[in-house]
Amino acid sequence: MDPAHALTLYERFAGDRLTFLYSGAFLDAHSARLIDLQEQHLEREGASRGIRGKLAFVLVEAYQNIVRHRVKDDPVAAGQGRSLFLLRCGVDAHEVTAINAVPRSEVGALKEALERLSGLDMGEMKRIFLRGLQNEVRTERGGAGLGLVEMARRSGNPLRHTFTAVDGAHELFGLQVLVGDTGGWLSEGALPVDLHHTVAENGIMLMHRGALHAVAQENLLRMIEQDLSDGVAGASRTAQAFLLMMGMVADLGTGGEGPMVAVSNRTGHSTVTLAAPIDPRSEAHVHHTLAQVLSLDGPALQRRYRDILLGRSGGGSGLELGLIDLSRRSVGPLRSTTLTWHGSPFVVLEADV
Repeated sequence: MDPAHALTLYERFAGDRLTFLYSGAFLDAHSARLIDLQEQHLEREGASRGIRGKLAFVLVEAYQNIVRHRVKDDPVAAGQGRSLFLLRCGVDAHEVTAINAVPRSEVGALKEALERLSGLDMGEMKRIFLRGLQNEVRTERGGAGLGLVEMARRSGNPLRHTFTAVDGAHELFGLQVLVGDTGGWLSEGALPVDLHHTVAENGIMLMHRGALHAVAQENLLRMIEQDLSDGVAGASRTAQAFLLMMGMVADLGTGGEGPMVAVSNRTGHSTVTLAAPIDPRSEAHVHHTLAQVLSLDGPALQRRYRDILLGRSGGGSGLELGLIDLSRRSVGPLRSTTLTWHGSPFVVLEADV
């Protein structure tokens, strides 16, 4: 990912307490990871049990809609029709966005269901949902749109949606659901076209922005491992690179709104990107360590790695050891760039694995 694009992506979600973006294999098993990810975040934020329950339902329903209905095994799914799931958590509002390509033949029924929803109050939604449960007739979209009805009812807010043409046979369906403050929408529209384009262009599989506590790291690691387990070259190296990046977060002295980590997969290899504002007091140490490690060739990296482990040559900092280990596991040289974010140095570090 171009460092400027990484900074733009970081800035796009400024003010979020948590941002999680996913555009991978959309495995069923990830639903539990998503619940755990938002649960541990909202517990730390002191959110009520009611809000946590509503958000858990909405994010799983939106994610499962993509799992069930996205275009599979089609060139469309890898490009303009790529599926995308986005969770944004603010202070009093939480926003879920689901984007996936649907056959044009289904668009009319979807629009009709969404338009019908827009004029209903909570009581009417509940009655429609209960009638739908009693009626065993189902459509290809599952329960005659009952998932849409229940997301709107549980969230207590109108759904936002858009349709955008992909090709002659498909349209991109963008759906947004707000949980919390009615006026708390965090994005401008249901289908962030530029974000979708950035994700497709860079092959972004997963991105997390904000504090990365142990539970969050564990969930992200398992999602990476499961997504890349089916014969993807460097799958284990990707997981190891992710862990090494996480180990360096504290040593970098990250500040601002926390680090952003992204995993991209394209052309047969993965790229792990760490982007974060750092404390200006750490800048000199970080730059010196990065320059020192990036100047070493393969044999020199191995010698320096052994010297640090054996306590020779003055040992070495945790950052230096992490960078050397990351370099040893990468298929090419590490890339590092320093930009500026809100007056603080902003470091972008990338490893191809």
